[in-house]
This record gives sequence, C-alpha cells and structure tokens, in this order.
Amino acid sequence: MLLVVDHQYAEVRCDRDTLILVGKGASPRRVPVRLLENVVVMGNIVAESRVWLTLAEAGVPTTFLPVRGKPRRALISAGFSGGLSIRRRQFRCADSPDASLRVARWIVGSKLESYALPLRRFQKKHPEGCEAFARQRDKTLEKLEEADSVESLMGLEGSVASAWFSLLGKCLAPEWRFTGRNRRPPRDPVNAMLSLGYTLLMADIHQMLIIDCFDPSLGFLHQDRPGREGLTLDMTELFRAGVDDFVIEMASRMTPDEFTRQRGGGCLLTKAARPLFYAAWAGRREQWPRPGPVLRGGSRELVSPLRERIRGRIAALRHVIKIALEG
Repeated sequence: MLLVVDHQYAEVRCDRDTLILVGKGASPRRVPVRLLENVVVMGNIVAESRVWLTLAEAGVPTTFLPVRGKPRRALISAGFSGGLSIRRRQFRCADSPDASLRVARWIVGSKLESYALPLRRFQKKHPEGCEAFARQRDKTLEKLEEADSVESLMGLEGSVASAWFSLLGKCLAPEWRFTGRNRRPPRDPVNAMLSLGYTLLMADIHQMLIIDCFDPSLGFLHQDRPGREGLTLDMTELFRAGVDDFVIEMASRMTPDEFTRQRGGGCLLTKAARPLFYAAWAGRREQWPRPGPVLRGGSRELVSPLRERIRGRIAALRHVIKIALEG
C-alpha cells in the first residue's frame, strides 16, 4: 500500500505498529504499518517522532515532497549494516575507471532500450516521428561501445532524451503546451507530473538498493557530488521511460486546469487533483508494464509489481559489476 499524507496541518500518531491519521474535521484513520510499502508526505503535518522510527524499522521509506515549488525533497529510511562484501565490490568497481565505464555503458544502454515502452503510445499518432526517434536511438546504442568516458556517454544519452521529449511535445494534445524538459521547479503541467513521478520512483529505488546492500550514494554514470545519490539516480534512469508512459496516460485523463502556477514560476497539481494522481500511481506500482514478446497483430504487454522489477534490475546490476571487475 502507498500511503499519502496530503492534508495541511494533519497529525500522525503511532500506536504500537499502527499509524493513526487525524485531519481537521475528520474521524481518525488507522493504518497498520505491515500493509505499507511507501509513505509520501506533502504539506505541513505534525507527527510523533516514533512514527518515523516505526516506519524505518519496518523498512518503509518516507518521502517528503517539496512545498510551493521548492526544489529539494527529503527521504527517511532504514540504514544498512549487512552485505559489506557487496558494497566493497561496488566501491572497487567505482574506483576502477575501466570497470566503472562498463557499468555506465550498461546503464545508458538499458535506458535507451526502455524507450520502447512509451514509444508504442505514439506509433499511430505520429509514425514518422516515432520511426525517426527509433533510428536515432538504435544508432546511439551502436555508438555506446565507442564512448571512452562517462562524459561522452552522458552526451549520447542526453541527445536521445532531448529527441524523446521533443517527440513527446509533438504528440501530446496542444493544450498541454509541452516544449521540453524543465525542472527545479517544473514550469508546466507535464513537467510537474514528470518530476513528481520521478521523485516517487526514486524513493522505491533508494529503499530497494539499501535492502540489497548497495550504497545509494556511489554511482557509475552519475559521478560523486555532495548531497546526490549517484546510484539511486543511475537506477532511476532504467525506469524513467515507465514514468513517462504513466504521465502520457495521465495526460489523457486530466486537463491543464488541474494544475496551479506558483509565484516563483513553478507548477503543481491542485489539491483536488492530487488524489487522482496518487491513486493512479499506486495502481501503476502494482502493475508496472513492460514490453512482451512480439506476437501476431502486435507486441504483448506484460505487467508486474514495480518493486519486483527494481529487484530484478538490481540483480542485473550486481552481475554487471561482477563481469566489469573481471574485465
């Protein structure tokens, strides 16, 4: 279960292993912690300190979303003490330029291949644009082995991402006025949904990396920078296309009027629209799509819980690191 606490001045208490949510003029609601996978907090709430301790001990991450377009987010989760051998291998790989570059290539290649998921939505609407994008993506995949630095890999990935968002702008309905990616803060409704989706995704990835004994801060494609979780960002790249696909679907179910512009230029979902977005995201987490085998009449779509998909990609990362270290 995804629990969203999205009520100004809400109060959250803890009674043993149960959270008690109290809102203005509403009856208290009780939520057993054992049913939770993720908690999202938006707005100013009052909570007992043992609420966060209970959630962390249960392995349930809490994401605090920015208020009024402020760019920073916060995440509370349990720490890690086991799996030291896995982190040592991660550190050795990150310290080896050749091995680190091999892992970075895998990350970029996996991201480029994942565009097949949202691309299918536009095949009938803009076939020429989709074909042109697919050709650029395929040519870039062929160039990855030639990239001799992380910077060159980032350049290749960036050119494809730019082409993708350009195609997205051409295929979405004109009223969305999407012209490309912007953030910190997002300045239009589509970018507001993208940023929120990526943030919610990162909370799941962060927690799963810790469970699987990786250090979320040490990445391969995203190099060291204070305050940045490099490996969380690396693994997020593999699932961004899934968020894009989700946002495309939401754009067909919502209107730009369900967003509000902030004084500083940022754009946010209105309070009335946020429950729709969160409910849809909760459903998508349980049925995360991926392209299936190509059958007569088209490709078949397969679904599985997002956390299972993340665990599978983390297992693949562990194997890639092992192969990279072996040369």
